[in-house]
Amino acid sequence: MRNTTSNSVDDAILAFGRSWYGYGGGSDEDIYVHFGLPARSYFTRLSALLDGPAGKTLDDETRESMRAVCVRRLR
Repeated sequence: MRNTTSNSVDDAILAFGRSWYGYGGGSDEDIYVHFGLPARSYFTRLSALLDGPAGKTLDDETRESMRAVCVRRLR
């Protein structure tokens, strides 16, 4: 059985990341407003998504650029 809510949140996290990676990933405030998560938790989750099957839906350049934003924001 699939957990639809979790998948919906994961899809939203990936979509937000794809929209904002060119601008550094979005502000901490925007991340909190959209997801109710601190930025660190959001970028940890996004990083895990990029490493899993969802990340394979992105072209290599986009995935690597998004991954680089995660690394920067998690330092």
